[in-house]
Amino acid sequence: MVDRLKGHPWKTASVGDETDSICPRCDDETIHRVVAMKDKKIHLVICRRCNSQHRYRPSLATITKKVPLPSERQAKVLKKVGSVRTSRPQVSLNEWQALKEIAGDKEPLPYDPTVSYREKQIVSHRIFGLGFVRKVIDKSKIEVVFEHEVKILAMSRPRRD
Repeated sequence: MVDRLKGHPWKTASVGDETDSICPRCDDETIHRVVAMKDKKIHLVICRRCNSQHRYRPSLATITKKVPLPSERQAKVLKKVGSVRTSRPQVSLNEWQALKEIAGDKEPLPYDPTVSYREKQIVSHRIFGLGFVRKVIDKSKIEVVFEHEVKILAMSRPRRD
């Protein structure tokens, strides 16, 4: 048997719905009507075959639900997505410390997305702290090395008034 609500992930069970359950009197998995709910879960059901009322016993299909392995195509897509997510720019603590030593006593600029930046400039971000512009990606993005991570930030954005 197939669970009646399985094909509708947005639908939750409610009183009056039909679902599959194991009937103790029929000793089989049959269609049941939901009679009572408890804590948003099915509590009591009535068997449509023998009309006996009993506590809900989940169907064998929901108990032994197996997650199917991805197809070959799905596996390729998942691998691509995983590699994209992990290909963020990385920073080592040594790189940040070296950049800090090179900067010396220079005063950092407070980060402002409306300002334009150049490589090797020092910025002070209110959340990420002291950072160094590693690379200008394009006219609206920069890659900034902070102490614990590398972030891509906006620049040269029009001011909103």
